[in-house]
Amino acid sequence: MVDRLFVPAVFAGVLATMPPVTAMPEDRAHWLDTAYRTMRAEFSGPHGLEAMRLARVFRAALADVTAELNPAA
Repeated sequence: MVDRLFVPAVFAGVLATMPPVTAMPEDRAHWLDTAYRTMRAEFSGPHGLEAMRLARVFRAALADVTAELNPAA
């Protein structure tokens, strides 16, 4: 089953730069960190609630990629 996430059009540009699943974990981690920080900057904007939800998803995915990079940690 595939998880689905609603992304407002205002954030489509962020997701357009997303690397593929086959990208190196370091590249995915960098993108997730950048996307997370971008969403954090949008918290006080008109789409703050959606930004918070996306930030939570990005943070969880970043934790998964970080665990993949550092399996012993």
